[in-house]
Amino acid sequence: MFRIVVGLVLVLAPLYGASEAEPRMMDLNVVAVDSHGQPVGDMTRDEFRVSDAGKPQTIAFFRHRDTKDGRAPALGPNEFSNRSATNIPRATLILFDLLNEDFGTQGFAANNLIHSLESLESADYLYLYLLTLDGHLYPVHGLPAQPGEAGPPGAAPWTRQIKPLLDGALRTVLQARRTDIDVAIRVPMTFKALDAIAIELSSVPGHKNIVWITDGVPMELGPNRSDIGDYVDYTPLLRRMSDAFDRSGVSLYPARQIMLGSPDNPDGAGRSGISSVATLNELAEMTGGRPDAGKDIGGAVRQAISDARTSYQIGYYPGEKNWDDKIHKLRVMCTRKGVRIQTKTSYYAWRENLGAKSEQAIDSVIPTMFDAGEIGLRGTLSPIANSARTRLAAQIDAQDVVLVHTGDVYDGQLRLAVVGYAPGTEPKRLATIPLDLHYSDQDRDRALQQGISFVQDVTLPEDVRTVRLIVFDRGSNAIGSVTMPVPPATPTKTN
Repeated sequence: MFRIVVGLVLVLAPLYGASEAEPRMMDLNVVAVDSHGQPVGDMTRDEFRVSDAGKPQTIAFFRHRDTKDGRAPALGPNEFSNRSATNIPRATLILFDLLNEDFGTQGFAANNLIHSLESLESADYLYLYLLTLDGHLYPVHGLPAQPGEAGPPGAAPWTRQIKPLLDGALRTVLQARRTDIDVAIRVPMTFKALDAIAIELSSVPGHKNIVWITDGVPMELGPNRSDIGDYVDYTPLLRRMSDAFDRSGVSLYPARQIMLGSPDNPDGAGRSGISSVATLNELAEMTGGRPDAGKDIGGAVRQAISDARTSYQIGYYPGEKNWDDKIHKLRVMCTRKGVRIQTKTSYYAWRENLGAKSEQAIDSVIPTMFDAGEIGLRGTLSPIANSARTRLAAQIDAQDVVLVHTGDVYDGQLRLAVVGYAPGTEPKRLATIPLDLHYSDQDRDRALQQGISFVQDVTLPEDVRTVRLIVFDRGSNAIGSVTMPVPPATPTKTN
């Protein structure tokens, strides 16, 4: 058994409560580019206009995101952080989809990819994975598992060796004889893999882009292709994937390598329903990526890398009646001439139980082997003298949290979870804590400089060896976590 001491101490003294009924913020990542496709980094809030289902919206939160190489925070004794000097500040991931790529186009796509990557001047924070024939992810040049594995920025691009790297990876994953997997099996396998990528990318701060080299998947199957002899709608899978991409800050850039003269839909448009091209474009629009780039893999990669460097975060509060279980069209415009806007153009306005999004986000991080890095955290665990309890103290980077200016205060909504890990057992959720922030101008400035301090005393189960603090920002859907080893207990004095 364990006991939570409800004694929350916040250095900046925000109010504490569980106002789950507050309005839900709609958070958008917006890329602005000029006529040459180059990012524009000096836009202001007043230059943007947002409409949701045709209704103009008031921008409640605006921030310029400019990803820079990470700085290592100054850590005290026994203090741990999810940020370091070797953190990846952004990521562009290329997914070469062997599962859904037609066999006749695989060689063409591989040659196109090699040619495109060999000519890159820089491959900093660029990664390449294969989606194998059995639905698994195989890293050709994968995300680093530990800080420091990424290598210094500006080093010789790994893409100069792309041909032997890719050839070797393809020989490895294609050794087994190819077996045709029915489309009804491929679609769920594909979305499961995309969900896994989104979770892995959540360890990278800021917005991330995926260039998906694929023939695509249909969104519905006709009765001649489904196992049940009736229409099958994969919209629930699309919703889950779009939610995962939203939480992880990921946009999709499809590049479909269909050969000249091939049908629009490799599964048969009349048999499988919505064509793959339409599906890919819908996925790009719902995640804020760019529509199908066709055979131009190099153009899609270069644009995705450029778009990941700088963007704008825009938040607004739709009315309560907005959440009607329907698809809503979004439109973001700017008043500056010659500037083109890229962001998601639609979303599912699903009704949700209060707190459901927070729980889903926290649950997605609990089983992972790495810490999420979208919100910077550092923390310590300290035994309390003459007590069986342990003190968890943490600093939350307020620069990564949405603080909405309303009247005379800045409001934020954080949800925290404390999770214990013991060898051979399932993780234990030790506490879930709503943390609502209400700052004056002075307190907000101090928080941005010093962070948001949090202290919680917990009694840990005896078998717990590490503790993870997870922080979810309801405003931006950003998430961060830091994992700390449990220190030896302080002996209790006896008389």
